[in-house]
Amino acid sequence: MTATEMGYEFDVGYDRITNFDAPGYTSKEKSTFLTKAQESLVKDVYNGNAFVEENKRILGRLKTSSEILAAAMAAGPYTNSRWATLPTTAFGVINEVAVLTTNSSHFYASTAFSDVRVKPVDDDYYHLNINNPYKKPNHTKIWRLDIGDIINELHKLVYIIEANTTLTSIRVYHYLKPAPIIIEDSTYGAGDGSIDGVSLTSFTAANLDCVLNKITHREIVDRAVKLAYAALQDEKGFQISSVQEQK
Repeated sequence: MTATEMGYEFDVGYDRITNFDAPGYTSKEKSTFLTKAQESLVKDVYNGNAFVEENKRILGRLKTSSEILAAAMAAGPYTNSRWATLPTTAFGVINEVAVLTTNSSHFYASTAFSDVRVKPVDDDYYHLNINNPYKKPNHTKIWRLDIGDIINELHKLVYIIEANTTLTSIRVYHYLKPAPIIIEDSTYGAGDGSIDGVSLTSFTAANLDCVLNKITHREIVDRAVKLAYAALQDEKGFQISSVQEQK
């Protein structure tokens, strides 16, 4: 479905659930509900099991990869570690591979290793095994800690490598946050702002359609209708409580 078609089905579902006894929503408001519903669906699918075949088809269009060169990385918080930052739209790391080069002091002197396995670990695992020769990083595997930067809203990763090696690059396979769903409306103006950073004024004569598999579109509409109805109920509850407080 196009965004306009999703908006039409939203109206039908909303009118049915409210028995036509509620004010309608603008294109901007419907676009906001549809975008929130889409994000909710993606989170549920990913947290449920992103590796089930049906779910992989739903998330497949969001799959991409980012190459992070060592030249763009800063020194990390641990010995032989490097900071890396994923795009702000990235979520759900699927897989990673690294490229390493050993120096002249390594057992495999001055050798490049590609497709090196990356093992996700946490702080407890790090401190427990960093000196364990059978588990700590080597030329066939490195470690990665996932550390969020809440203040700057960045997805930061720490890669830990073996001594006498140099990290050349990391290839991270991950999902992207889906673009918003925006219904075309010729009345959009500068004061309408944006949804997820996408300006509404760019869609006075065109939709921004849902990027997910079409099989998800009606589920997104259904969720959007429920969000809209819940918002209506919250508004009524607020009005009632305000009246009672004034008595």
